[in-house]
Amino acid sequence: MRKRSRGFSLIEVLVALTILAVGLIAASRAAVVATADQTNLRDRTLARWVAHNTLAEIRLRPGMAAPGRSSSTAEQAGIGFVALTTVTATPSPIFSRVEVRVARADNPGYQLAEAVGFSTR
Repeated sequence: MRKRSRGFSLIEVLVALTILAVGLIAASRAAVVATADQTNLRDRTLARWVAHNTLAEIRLRPGMAAPGRSSSTAEQAGIGFVALTTVTATPSPIFSRVEVRVARADNPGYQLAEAVGFSTR
């Protein structure tokens, strides 16, 4: 009678390594996605602050904002943003509608935040 050897066969080790590799790849992919989501969330939060700051600056100016479009730049946490402001007249002569859209300066085509408010006389 032949004695059985103890331990794992080469096939068992390869299967275990394959399962481990697939698990590690999935975990690293999840980490990359979480990092990208965190970056996007940070950019959207900072852009929202820029939008509300721009809206507050317009409201604090003396007199009503003139209808039209304008653009301004701002920096939050070392990141440059572009704020596009659109002022339109309303049926009421004492109010103007103000819409502020914000994007990163390095990607102005991708809007991150928007704020809408009113300017009064």
